[in-house]
Amino acid sequence: MIKFLAIMVIGFLLSGTTYAEQIKHLPKETTVNQLIKDGYKLIDTNSVAYSTNDGYGVSGNFYHLLKKDELVTCVVSQGKVSCVKP
Repeated sequence: MIKFLAIMVIGFLLSGTTYAEQIKHLPKETTVNQLIKDGYKLIDTNSVAYSTNDGYGVSGNFYHLLKKDELVTCVVSQGKVSCVKP
């Protein structure tokens, strides 16, 4: 009986469903410099490089900015900037 109850409790714990908020895309004209001027602090940067199926290399930079409890992630790749608030 104890094993059965333990299995039931573990099953309930592992079968929980989580709900995440929708990702908010910032306007296309948003830049990292603009966010820094608005009071965000740059907390982390990462670079990534990969090759596409047609053999071309692509590189990009990730910028993570924080203002109080608001996190913004910007991706700069192929001259385009895309910023989101997760």
